[in-house]
Amino acid sequence: MIFQKTKGIHIEGRKGMSKNNPLVEYFDPEFVYIHLLQGNCPLKPVVEVGDIVKVGQVVAVREGFGAMSIHASISGEVTAVKKVWHSSGKMVNALEIKNDFKNILDESIKPTKDIESLSRQDLIEMMKNAGLSGLGGAGFPTYIKYQTKETIDTVIINAVECEPYLTCDYHFILTYPEKLLKGLTYMMKAADAEKGVIVYKNYNVKIKKVLTELLKDYKNIELFEVKDVYPAGWEKYIIERVTGKTYQNLPSEIGVIENNSTTAIIYSDIVEHNIPLISRPITITGEGIKNPTNFYCPIGTKVSELVEKCGGYVEGLDTKKANYIAGGPMTGNAIFIDDLIINDTLGAVIIKPIIEGLHPECLGCGKCAEVCPAYLTPTEIRDAFKNKDVDLIKQLNANKCVQCGLCSYVCPSHIEITDYVVRAKGLLRKGAK
Repeated sequence: MIFQKTKGIHIEGRKGMSKNNPLVEYFDPEFVYIHLLQGNCPLKPVVEVGDIVKVGQVVAVREGFGAMSIHASISGEVTAVKKVWHSSGKMVNALEIKNDFKNILDESIKPTKDIESLSRQDLIEMMKNAGLSGLGGAGFPTYIKYQTKETIDTVIINAVECEPYLTCDYHFILTYPEKLLKGLTYMMKAADAEKGVIVYKNYNVKIKKVLTELLKDYKNIELFEVKDVYPAGWEKYIIERVTGKTYQNLPSEIGVIENNSTTAIIYSDIVEHNIPLISRPITITGEGIKNPTNFYCPIGTKVSELVEKCGGYVEGLDTKKANYIAGGPMTGNAIFIDDLIINDTLGAVIIKPIIEGLHPECLGCGKCAEVCPAYLTPTEIRDAFKNKDVDLIKQLNANKCVQCGLCSYVCPSHIEITDYVVRAKGLLRKGAK
């Protein structure tokens, strides 16, 4: 099949801020807040204020498409239902759980007796019951990928982590390399796939070294290097380079399932110990943070507590004017304060001083079109959106935008072009009004 490969460019990673510091475990917040929202889906709580809950106990459920369970990340008392900040930039309802610091485990958390006897369906059901979602930022229920009727021959693990500033996946792999390989093995069985591939950036030599040493004990798993370009972590970019093929809608069309490396590591604990998705790694970084650090902590932890563990903000930072980003700088959301709660999709919070004196107008330089990995013309899509020209938006293939943020990143006027294109895609879905 002949196709035009997606492209990428080298950008400044700024990963050194947090990359050289060890992963810090922080499992004793006084409170956690379990959002009653997963993706765009509201969750139904199954506990009430005053209930005592255990670690791993089901506290809410997602119904309808993508139905699955959501679990308590600590043990203690449900003390309130209140509005808290979400990584989407919205305030949503959440269950407040006060930590009793006893770490009492739910009865469901116990070693799996006979892992070898687990069937493909058993492994998929474990994903669903554990509330496993894509921890690379998408948050899509993982089990749905594995329910495909397509024949899958390859499971690809995305360990690229191409967003600038972020290093939590990198540290999580180096801390739990065996779990990564075991998780991939279980995913291969869940997909009935013969081959597993772990993709990483070529400069991450430590990942290559530690995994190469372990791979001698694992059959049908190989490593694959990609160049230091952005967006090398984009699903289609990775799959095209690993397989030499492309697809229209889903990777399963060409026999592939892709998952994030952290998702695979967490899945290892799900299969072997029935520990549901209750914790994740996160990078707290940026020019506004004294000591950028990666943490491994319960879902529902306050970001402000982690900022304190980093030593707080650099001196002279005006926190009322600082630039707070939930997620990576390319694809994340601008937020107002650090009073944010960690959820399954939040891999980083970046705090930076605001840049003053930006040029407000488009210069017509065309840099955004030059770097677009999907070969779009973002400024033309922006203009079509401003004119509410749905037909032109469709002709310009706005739906092919992967929201990587490169057009905004290279814009010399610092115009948020990505936002215009995303809104144009929304206009396409709604139709002209």
